[in-house]
Amino acid sequence: MIYPPTIMTAPSTRVRTARPWLIAVALVLAGGQWAHGLLAGQRAADKTDNTNNTNRAALETIQIRPNVYVIFGAGSNVAVHVGEDGVILVDSGSAAMADALLNAVKAITTQRIRMIINTSADADHVGGNDKVGAAGVAINPDAFSDDEHATVLAHENVLVRMSAPKGPGGPGGNDTLFPVAMWPNETFTSKFRSMYLNDDAIQVMREIGAHSDGDSVVFFRRADVIATGDILDLRHFPVIDPAKGGSIQGELASLNRLLDVTLPAMPLVLKPGRTLLVPGHGRISDYGELVEYRDMVTVIRDIIQEMIGKGMTLEQVKAADPTQGYRRRYGADSGPWTTDMFVEAIYSGLKKPAGKS
Repeated sequence: MIYPPTIMTAPSTRVRTARPWLIAVALVLAGGQWAHGLLAGQRAADKTDNTNNTNRAALETIQIRPNVYVIFGAGSNVAVHVGEDGVILVDSGSAAMADALLNAVKAITTQRIRMIINTSADADHVGGNDKVGAAGVAINPDAFSDDEHATVLAHENVLVRMSAPKGPGGPGGNDTLFPVAMWPNETFTSKFRSMYLNDDAIQVMREIGAHSDGDSVVFFRRADVIATGDILDLRHFPVIDPAKGGSIQGELASLNRLLDVTLPAMPLVLKPGRTLLVPGHGRISDYGELVEYRDMVTVIRDIIQEMIGKGMTLEQVKAADPTQGYRRRYGADSGPWTTDMFVEAIYSGLKKPAGKS
């Protein structure tokens, strides 16, 4: 076990503190060895993400900074920023895990939840907006409601997706009408939405057109932690959904922008100082793993672009296996996101480039 004993407990909740020097050593040792994972304590979280066990009540909580925690297993990873102004959550997990998520937050602090920031309109990121938000109080007054509820902030496209009429999509998908109580009550369209809370400068950065057309990343500048949403997912190839506004061009642009604001542990690599990245799913990572992930996506994009230039069809491209060398690490032949789906998303995006955001 890489972590010391539990420091806080609540029913069905475990909170663990990662020692800074152990984070540094684990990140250094993990560099270039993706299969071994970043931290042993996160392996259980990865398994929880890959199993659709909504009846599981126990969540895993890891403290990564003095006032920043990550809760695993709530549907998506949930970053928790705590301070004198209250609790800020990045995403609210799935609806089925809302009660367990609230218990996990209460195990961390008695402060009220003041804000939830949604990184996309996916059901596993916004499902707890209603119940989790109802346990809090708004940062800004809600002109449309007299009920106490935490502020829910998202890009405007998230609200557009969530308020769309029910369509042919499956339950919980972005084409399904979400209850009004789950909708964001505050939206933005600008490149940055900046605020100063809990003695920290916080920037919500618009990254639309990567995973979907409602993507945001959240940068806690003093804590030096970035919640990336589903733009970064070290478990597999990035999920790019053209039907929801995602594109290979947007994915690479967002990964490159993340690199611009992510600092490596240089020159003292064994010290804990570095930017920590909290993805929407999977383990916490840092600059080195982000570089490798970006390079992997770039190489595959270039290979498929060259095949398109030779006039190859989609089926010919799939048969040529442009992900060779990475498929074993990131690929899957079955499940919600397969290697063929990834290749098809890149192929269609390069054949019909997405418009600029």
